[in-house]
Order: sequence, then structure tokens, then C-alpha cells
Amino acid sequence: MKTLYYILPLIAPLQMAGQIPVTDAATNASIGITNGQLTSINSHLVDMNAQLKAINQNLAQLVNLLDQNNEYALSSKNTLKEELDAKKSAPDYVFNSPDVDRAVDLKDKILEVYRASRNSVQHFKYLDRKETQEFLSYTSEVVQETRNLFQQCTEILRTRSIIQPEERLKKVNAINIKLSEILDGLIAYNGKLSQINSYRMARTTLINMN
Repeated sequence: MKTLYYILPLIAPLQMAGQIPVTDAATNASIGITNGQLTSINSHLVDMNAQLKAINQNLAQLVNLLDQNNEYALSSKNTLKEELDAKKSAPDYVFNSPDVDRAVDLKDKILEVYRASRNSVQHFKYLDRKETQEFLSYTSEVVQETRNLFQQCTEILRTRSIIQPEERLKKVNAINIKLSEILDGLIAYNGKLSQINSYRMARTTLINMN
């Protein structure tokens, strides 16, 4: 028993020494696991970095496409504005067209016939007062209508509304048809009164001769 008492202190260090390899093995295993996890994390980070680079490239391409689209949209907008501005004003060939010249010519002829017919009718001695007044009233309306139509013609040529040149000329031609009808009507009315005056004058002359 006394011998055992002296041996135990010698055995305890040996027991402890025997446990060291076990502890080192556990530690090494833990370190191995940790290294494996770190390697896995590092691998994930590498993959994420590659994905981020790909995303950045895609974003760069998207931004480039957006810039191109913006430039195209701006260019299209400017082109459209130029086209609209061009359509808002009549080109020179419209102003110098035969249709416009005819409108001016018809307006001048109507005013010329108006002045001549008013002067001649007022000197017709064989028309009664009512006939003369009706004609003078008619000619006043003719002049007003002629001015209105010619004003419409001017507005069609100078309006800033979007109207194709060919459409402007069609509208001017339609006005010319109305101006032609006015001129023909004025000449016909004046001719009718001239015939009435001549007939009455001849009849009066025959009566006086008899």
C-alpha cells in the first residue's frame, strides 16, 4: 500500500501524456473541417465574383443600348419636328402655282367687272329704280363674297396647320371654281340688264317714231 502511494505520482504524468495525441487529433480534425469550409467559402466567393463581373458586363451593355436608344429617339424627334415644320408652311412652288395665279386673276377680274357694271347700269335710262337697286345690292354681295374667298385662299397658303402642299392646291382650286361662278354670274346679270335696257330703248324709239 505504501508502495502504491509512491507509484501513483509516477503513473499520472504518463496518463496525461497518453491523452495528448487524442487531443491533437481532434484539433487537427477541427482545423481540417475549418479549412474545408474556408475553401468552400472561397470557392463561393470566386463564383460570386465571376457572376458580379458578368452582371457588370450586362449592365454596361444595357446602359450602352439605352444611350443608343436615347440618341435614336432624339434624332427621330428632331427629324419629325423638321418634317412637321415643313408641312406647316407651303413651299415656293405652291405660291407660284397656276392655281394661285388664277385666284389672283379671278379676283381682279371680278372687281373690274363690278366697277364697270355698276357704272354702266347706273346710266341705263330704261331700267326702273327697283331693277337698278337690286343689281347694286347684288354687286355689293359679290364683292364681299369675293373678298372672303380670297381671304380664305390666303389663309390656306399661309396657315401653320399641317396641310400637304397638294391639299393646299386642291383647296385653292375649289375656291377658284367659286370665284369663276361669281364672275360668270356677274357678267350674265350685267348682260341681262343691258339687254333689257336696249330692248326698252328700241321699243320706246319705235313708239316715238310711230
